[in-house]
Amino acid sequence: MVKFTSLLEKVLLPIANKLSTNRFLKAISSGFSVLLPITMAGAIFTLLANLQIGPYQTFVTATHLKEIFAFAPTVTTDMLAIYAVFFIGKSLADELSLDKHSVIVGALSLFAFLLVIPLGVTGVATESQEVVTLAGAVPTTYLGSAGLFTAMILGLIVPCIYSIFIKYNIVIKLPEQVPPTIAKSFSALLPAFAIAFIFGLVRYGFSLTEFGHLNNFIYSIIKTPLTHLGASPLTFIVFILMCSLMWFFGLHGGMIVMPFITALYTTAGLENLAAFAEGTQISNMITQANWALYASLGGAGGTLGLCIIMFFFAKSARYKALGKLALPAGICGINEPITFGLPMVLNTIMLIPLLLTPVVTFIISYISMAMRLVPYPNGVGVPLGTPVVFSGLVSVGWQAAVLQIVLIAVQVAIYYPFFRVLDKQACEDEGIAIE
Repeated sequence: MVKFTSLLEKVLLPIANKLSTNRFLKAISSGFSVLLPITMAGAIFTLLANLQIGPYQTFVTATHLKEIFAFAPTVTTDMLAIYAVFFIGKSLADELSLDKHSVIVGALSLFAFLLVIPLGVTGVATESQEVVTLAGAVPTTYLGSAGLFTAMILGLIVPCIYSIFIKYNIVIKLPEQVPPTIAKSFSALLPAFAIAFIFGLVRYGFSLTEFGHLNNFIYSIIKTPLTHLGASPLTFIVFILMCSLMWFFGLHGGMIVMPFITALYTTAGLENLAAFAEGTQISNMITQANWALYASLGGAGGTLGLCIIMFFFAKSARYKALGKLALPAGICGINEPITFGLPMVLNTIMLIPLLLTPVVTFIISYISMAMRLVPYPNGVGVPLGTPVVFSGLVSVGWQAAVLQIVLIAVQVAIYYPFFRVLDKQACEDEGIAIE
């Protein structure tokens, strides 16, 4: 075991350190973190408008609450790419030490995103049934999930262009007497002109191709393979193992893998949410919600079962006290008390269940969904701190809540024999005789 962990440490730690300090991944993660209030507001209002309970639907329809609830998703989850490109661009500007210009960089990222969307909307008039084209309208198709990959890419490119101008001092300078706000705006003029010209060329160049515009190109060329990659349970299992291994070595596994999870699975969740709002069939089995719902119950490593074992079955005073502290936090998906209090870090006895438990619970959930015993996630995300069972009710339904209880029992079964070894050692250290 010592040789195995030494090998893992030698191979994985350098990679993990590079990923955790990568500016671009941190910008994506930070950008989506800021989006949480927006995404949650849209998701919760979608849930309120479409909760399929007969008397409730009758009430919200009669009182026009259903119509009111539908307003928020239209300008939040249905236009998430607009918010994402701004906040990702702003976050990367902070990472590139452009914090004084970060709001301007975020605005220019949004500017570039809107610039590559061709104007014009074609539809059929309700009364005359004639085809009508509105030349000055912005199509909303790529403002939501379909434009999310474009938003991420432009949110990373625009700050890099801007940083070149700042680095080489290619800016308009005004006298010191000019107020800082005005001076900052003028210093952004040359980068803004360059960004407008570059992405104007991009828009024109793609108009000459079969794709028509950049969004179609990215959606067709990049999204398709990434969607297939994300739909594979093996991909999700790899992320689970990476996260657990990083925590074993004391690194924040969630921070390392979450940018990849966000990039791969946010679109799938938004598509499910749109289908849920429209009352059509939900098509994506794996979304970002699967992480908290099934793979990481109690936190990374699926440690809620371990918290329950310590709370009810620990013999040593040390683990009894830790169990009382860790269980309430574990129910809400926070496992730092376990990770650093047990500890899980560099604990070779707990390495096997740390790796095995979340993989097993995810596989059980995947099979349950494949067999249609449990519905697919509806796209309503739950923030960190949402209690187990309630998270299942909100994101899927009562079936997921029941499945979570079953998965916690599975966690208990896997962790129990390994914890017994630790508890016995602790009892010997404390001089406690155990049967």
